[in-house]
Amino acid sequence: MRVINSIPYNPELGFRGLGDLYLPDGVTPETKAVLTIHGGGWCSQEKSTFAGVALWLCQELKMAVYNINYRLSSKVPWPACGDDCLEAGRFFLDARIPEFQGFARSRIFVMGGSAGGHLALMTGLRLPPERVAGIVSISGIADVEPDFAANPNRYETLFGHVPSREELASIAPANFLTPSSPAILCTHDYRDNVVPIASAERFLEAVHGNGTAGESYYYEKDEHGFSHRIWIPDSTPHRLYPDIEAHIADFLARQK
Repeated sequence: MRVINSIPYNPELGFRGLGDLYLPDGVTPETKAVLTIHGGGWCSQEKSTFAGVALWLCQELKMAVYNINYRLSSKVPWPACGDDCLEAGRFFLDARIPEFQGFARSRIFVMGGSAGGHLALMTGLRLPPERVAGIVSISGIADVEPDFAANPNRYETLFGHVPSREELASIAPANFLTPSSPAILCTHDYRDNVVPIASAERFLEAVHGNGTAGESYYYEKDEHGFSHRIWIPDSTPHRLYPDIEAHIADFLARQK
């Protein structure tokens, strides 16, 4: 495996416009590609916090991974982070740079966790659908209404003010579903107390109503405290629980 750090998708953003490229051994034109997006409530963290997912995808699933930063809402309000992830997705698909040669970029997967799950959905559903192989939201903010009801403060940070109903609708991934939307997987713990599971359940109802292929993996971990219940305790970098990895791996393998 090889990691090429700090490839800029937007040099003007400095650190926030960078992504790290993970390349498995023996890259071929059939090697699948994934854009990965960290969480942090839109307002914190950076790409290293999702490095464990990128490493797993690269080392074990033999996928090329572009693991990105984006501008945080604590510094710049929406739509900055959404625009950045969309720009990174377009860059990963089309940039003519040597680092991006030799693997399959005609279609990519988009994956994120927590707020990064929301950004993965917003990115994957706004890229050309024929260029997206599938989207994975790990404990993501998929339907914003249940999450806004439970956590209104993070939306005030996201927008820089208390959002209107119209503004909430503008960031609802379900409103970007089309008849040609790619397949979607949502994973979520029943007792997640960071993002309520209703966020995934309600979004997948919209996905199925749209006729889009939508899958869920719901589970219950024996953890306590404020937690998504997705990371193996004390893993460094953070590693997803094996059952979550297995369901994601199965989903990725089935998408053509």
